[in-house]
Amino acid sequence: MPDTAPAQTMFHESRAFLARHGYPQGDDWARPTAQGRFPDGAHYRIEVPTVNSADAVQTLVHVVEEEAGVKINRIDQTQGIMRFSDKEHQAYLDVGRKYGIEIFFALGPRGTYDTGAQKLVDTVWGHASALRTRGMEQIVYAMEDIKRIVKMGGRGLLISDEGMLILAHKMRADGVIPPECKIMASAHLGHNNPVTFKMLEDLGADTIATQRDLDFSILSAMRQAIKIPLHVHIDNPQATGGFIRVYDAPEMIRICAPVYLKTGSSVLERHGMTITNDLAKAMARQVAVSMETIKRYFPSAIQTGKPAKDMAVPV
Repeated sequence: MPDTAPAQTMFHESRAFLARHGYPQGDDWARPTAQGRFPDGAHYRIEVPTVNSADAVQTLVHVVEEEAGVKINRIDQTQGIMRFSDKEHQAYLDVGRKYGIEIFFALGPRGTYDTGAQKLVDTVWGHASALRTRGMEQIVYAMEDIKRIVKMGGRGLLISDEGMLILAHKMRADGVIPPECKIMASAHLGHNNPVTFKMLEDLGADTIATQRDLDFSILSAMRQAIKIPLHVHIDNPQATGGFIRVYDAPEMIRICAPVYLKTGSSVLERHGMTITNDLAKAMARQVAVSMETIKRYFPSAIQTGKPAKDMAVPV
């Protein structure tokens, strides 16, 4: 472990300023055990992201829950509400109701769907804002996405734009959408530090997804900064690194609780892609492997079982 002395003594004025304003003074090399829990007392929940097919979501859940005997707590559809028919949405919602799973729906349209050219520039700068909402008309369209899925019974919103996060929170506060709707800030927002995580919490996020490559010291500092649940990837698609961090999962639970562990998408080439039934089965296999590892190395960690009151299970 790196020497912790510099973190405690160097740049003391800046660190003291951060402390006065309630932020961590640096990355946390000590990595204390997180004391937070979900309202039902659980340390962690299992989440499967990028489940972008109404047929495949049923295959995935059947294989994981009924064949492997593993509990899924949350599923994310990441292509955008506008990309699916009502019949397809109903299939997602039915799975959520039957199995007691939170279903989170990404908003659309986004920068990757509109007529702007920046998304076509193959540079890190060109891609940086790709999933954010572009212009006020698309803000209006995204609001319509929210109202559409909520009217059908959806209660989970996956948001990749800070402005839409603000508006979704205001829609909830004003009664436009029910108070039990939950808002998840996506990893595609690109935030990497506790100060911006605290900002997202203050703007109304109920949960926040971290970047895929953060080390334990950064994740520990994230936990210090916010009270709401974190999401950490223990595996992810090739397009964002293809990391297989399954052995990290027990330590992530210990230092990040309450935490959602995102698993299953490492079998995919990229985020947002449509998946087939065969890919759904491969995702299910990865979920089962991840759970075996957690049970082997942190058997005392508690996962949410039956749906808890704070969960965005469809109504």
